[in-house]
Amino acid sequence: MSLKLNHNFKKCLRIIVFLILFFVLNYQWVYQTQIDFNLVGYALNNFVMMFHELIPFIKEWNIVHFFPVLIFFILFDPFLILSNHRVDPYVLLLILYFLLVWNSWSSDTIQLNQTPSKRTNQKINRYLDTIPKGTNIILIVLEGVSRKHILEINSNFIDYSKLNGSHFWIPMPHTSKSLYTWMTGESQLYNNRIESEKKVDEVSLPRVLKNKYSYQTQMIYTQSIYFEGMNSFFPNIFDKVWDKTILESKYNGKFDFFSWGMDDRVVLTEFKQHIDGSKPFFLLIGLSQTHSPYFTIAKSDISLNKVQRHHNALEENLRMVDDLISHIRSNIKQETLFILTADHGESFGEEGAHAHNYSLYNQEVDVPFLMYLIQSDKLIIPQVGSSIHFKETLLQLMGSDLESKDNHRNFLNSQYLPFLAFKTWNSEIQRGLVKEDKKYIYHSDRNILYEMDWDERDRKIIKDSALREKIVKEIFIESSK
Repeated sequence: MSLKLNHNFKKCLRIIVFLILFFVLNYQWVYQTQIDFNLVGYALNNFVMMFHELIPFIKEWNIVHFFPVLIFFILFDPFLILSNHRVDPYVLLLILYFLLVWNSWSSDTIQLNQTPSKRTNQKINRYLDTIPKGTNIILIVLEGVSRKHILEINSNFIDYSKLNGSHFWIPMPHTSKSLYTWMTGESQLYNNRIESEKKVDEVSLPRVLKNKYSYQTQMIYTQSIYFEGMNSFFPNIFDKVWDKTILESKYNGKFDFFSWGMDDRVVLTEFKQHIDGSKPFFLLIGLSQTHSPYFTIAKSDISLNKVQRHHNALEENLRMVDDLISHIRSNIKQETLFILTADHGESFGEEGAHAHNYSLYNQEVDVPFLMYLIQSDKLIIPQVGSSIHFKETLLQLMGSDLESKDNHRNFLNSQYLPFLAFKTWNSEIQRGLVKEDKKYIYHSDRNILYEMDWDERDRKIIKDSALREKIVKEIFIESSK
């Protein structure tokens, strides 16, 4: 009896080891990255949130990712632990058939029916010198939306198709690090989580707006700030912060929520309660519905594939944005500068990548960026820019003497020169650089350096050893700062 139990224990242990190895290899395969101790530590520290992502992760798999399981069942039938009978091969074939059907049903190759924007022939401005004194400022940061995703979305106020041909890059495709960059101009590519520094906090955008221009500074965030050091940063730089934790408790079921966020319509309700325009304000709004698994208010959307769910969630977000603009136009007389962007993009199989974090191609690092003066009905879209220069550009618009007046770092000035280092989050899989009219991506796993234009066309491998060494060295220097 004891020998049988010992034998079964060994088989159970073998199954557990196999499953762990199976998930690790598929993680590397799906997200095109490598598992290291940093990533394992991160997963253990955030196990509850990672567990909620298990089903969306499995939905990323293609049929080929399941074959190791079938092979395992054939060679080491785990059911023999509980029974003396091996699983019938016909059952395994049936499982394979259902996997093929499921994979076909969940395919993301379905084309979306796009419709033209309601707002057409809208004039765009590439440059801007100044904004009126006391202008209210709202920065809305979409979750996981690349520039190409937004081009065909309808709006009563903004023609999003005008973003076509522009480029606006973020240095790391990860939410907490990206939000930190928007507020400070610092990328901290050398770290996987926010490392709040007092000297940086003191000159962050909200602090400068409060101390120099007497702005109210507030943040509404439909995700939780109790993640990756955000809770030790944002409450220190804003007067008030309302995150998912507070909003869930406050509304107690009125707005649905999911693992990473909640119904973003709560933002409009909060705005009406807390913002009256009696004093200039800076408001950072962080949304969540377009985070995997791409939450939509319409419950029927759960049966759609992920591309369609993401698109529908984005449409819901931008309908809420229209409602917010309409409310401001009707209720706040002071000019309001509305800024729309995203924390990072999202991959749906491009370059072999999925979701975000591990690719530096444009689908993850080229985000929408526009400014809209609501009362003046004026749309500004820079030809090119970066979040590391956002703080400096905005403060120059306000005439701040704290900034260097370096027009090469002001993306609303014709002399702006893009220069930006990239790095994948919690991984050495890719590093990159935008320098003048070129973009470079170095694949450390393949030891290949690509050169391309901003649109990632004319892509070529740099084979000249001296040139390659020079560029790779510059990439590593800049992406280690």
